[in-house]
Amino acid sequence: MGTLIINEFRKLKRCDVLFVFFISLIFTDLLAVFQLYSGNEQSVYNYTDFMNIVIWDTFSLVLPAMIVIFSNYLINLENISGALKNNLTCAVSVSQLYASKLIILCLINLAFALSNAFLTYLLFLFLPHRSEPLYSSFSVMVQLLGTSFGVFIAVLPIIILFIRQASSYLNVVVAFVYGFIGVFVAGQNLQDFYPVTAFLKIVNYNNGSLIYHGNTSYITVFIVLLCSIIIWILVAQGLNNTDYS
Repeated sequence: MGTLIINEFRKLKRCDVLFVFFISLIFTDLLAVFQLYSGNEQSVYNYTDFMNIVIWDTFSLVLPAMIVIFSNYLINLENISGALKNNLTCAVSVSQLYASKLIILCLINLAFALSNAFLTYLLFLFLPHRSEPLYSSFSVMVQLLGTSFGVFIAVLPIIILFIRQASSYLNVVVAFVYGFIGVFVAGQNLQDFYPVTAFLKIVNYNNGSLIYHGNTSYITVFIVLLCSIIIWILVAQGLNNTDYS
């Protein structure tokens, strides 16, 4: 598995989707700037205020769809390059190959979240702002990392369910709607029960309007992980039994 993961990293050298992923995050940051200062030009905010908006826009507008787009690229890469049959001749099962791609997807997502955390901090330094303790700024950066990981967990069942139809990109539409609905769910203070927003409680996200319901978020995440494992077991059997000759 370690060799497969290293090989997947090597395949990303000329990946244009990584650039699209990065641009989408920049778009989210600029949108957050507009939302923060629009109509309140005289107000002064701190970095936590800014990151609260970034986190909200990330899970509701960009990240679910971008994670699935990138997963489609990784999965379709073998068919586009014709390398799938070569991998199978090396006694590598299709399920192992795709599992390594899911691991890479998770790592890339966290790397981009970390990069975006520092990018937002640098961007905010050029805006009129109110200073706050450094540990508070670091804390909201960790919240962004946790939210990004949470969104990955939330969309994992979609990725696995559509893993054999990744070329259709129907799963991208499903993921976008899936994330966008989270806005309305959270607006009714039901975010603990919805997979995309469940991690807001776990990372201690607080925009002043959300009301959490005990440990419900942890139960939601556990159910999603359990469903992902069950779906993967079923899908992996089908992948290994398919004739790719």
